[in-house]
Amino acid sequence: MVAAEIVESFGRLGIKHERILPYSAWQNGKSENAWSSVEGRLLAMLEGVEGLTLELLNEATQAWVELEYNARVNDDTGEAPLKRFLDGPSVLRPAPDSEALRLAFTRTVTRTQRRSDGTVPVGARRFEIPNRYRHLTQVEIRYASWNLNNVNLVDERTGSVLCRLFPQDKAANASGLRRPLEPIANPPISDQPFTRKPAVPPVSGIPPLLAELMARQAATGLPPAYLPMNDDGTEDDDGDAR
Repeated sequence: MVAAEIVESFGRLGIKHERILPYSAWQNGKSENAWSSVEGRLLAMLEGVEGLTLELLNEATQAWVELEYNARVNDDTGEAPLKRFLDGPSVLRPAPDSEALRLAFTRTVTRTQRRSDGTVPVGARRFEIPNRYRHLTQVEIRYASWNLNNVNLVDERTGSVLCRLFPQDKAANASGLRRPLEPIANPPISDQPFTRKPAVPPVSGIPPLLAELMARQAATGLPPAYLPMNDDGTEDDDGDAR
């Protein structure tokens, strides 16, 4: 009772998961006593049946439990289990339907979606994510390891089922008939592929800020704080050391 499907299902169904303590064999006494009744009574009556089928075993078990096991007086309580159940207070809850139970006994895993074909790996197989969820980088999947015919995509915030997933048809892919992938509209910023920004073209002429600074300097009327030089490196005739 330590499989992920069992542990998670107990939490979803409101069942407290208490395991038997290690090295405490006496805690198995109630279960072992029930199985001793099954082996000593029910199976003993079926030993002579040849070709026992599952249908016949279920029918015989149901009849034995209802008419003998639940009707026999218990040595400790002094009452039959059925009478004690009917006389005591009811703590029953509505039983979920088969679909709810099937979804409850599943494990939850997170998978990264492969963008090339929109699939995720589940149980050594690849399942296709519908096109409307292609913008998701990571998806939450619920499935039972013993039944890959019921794999569901769920909302990680609410736990509600979004859709059922189906395995990838590799035979169809091998023939070249692959499903069309719709383009992702407005992907999140974190999901957008990195692209190098185009280089800024060089500005021709004097930039506006520098032109403004030069105009403000000229408006002061102050002489330059350097010795003007000619192109050949000689001092300008009009320039004096200041």
